[in-house]
Amino acid sequence: MTTPRRTFLLLDANVLIDYLKADLSILVLADRHLGGIRIPMTVIEEVDGIDLDVCNRLGLNVVEPELDLLIAAAERRGSLSYPDHLCLILARENGWVCVTNDKALRNACKSEGIVVSWGLEIMLDLVRTGQLAPKKAREIAEAIHRANPFHVSPEILRRFADRLREISSK
Repeated sequence: MTTPRRTFLLLDANVLIDYLKADLSILVLADRHLGGIRIPMTVIEEVDGIDLDVCNRLGLNVVEPELDLLIAAAERRGSLSYPDHLCLILARENGWVCVTNDKALRNACKSEGIVVSWGLEIMLDLVRTGQLAPKKAREIAEAIHRANPFHVSPEILRRFADRLREISSK
């Protein structure tokens, strides 16, 4: 089952790290079936274990922003880091969904009317469209939790499992 492509999904560093540690193939599935994945080069540069060659082999599109956007991102914006500010600007300028678990970035995006998504929601959408088995999604979510228990807490994992059960029962 394939679904029509929706908007592009812009990943920030924390989401990329989570899937890099758990199962990078989820991002390939998301790129293919949910909407093209976009990753700013600044995010690639700050994440150990992935580079432009790996992204190219997987078919993940790395975005090299124009100079004016890089300059704009360098201007302070509250508690946002430079890469997070760039993610906000890219999402706003291109109408992309910002996929992040970072609360400051989520709040900044929402204040500008940018659609945001949690990192684990990628798997819920893949299950919903028949591209990922619920059991596999649960296993990957648990691996993400083990690798990142601070941001993907037991409570978040429980809510993910509840939503997974809701989707699976439909």
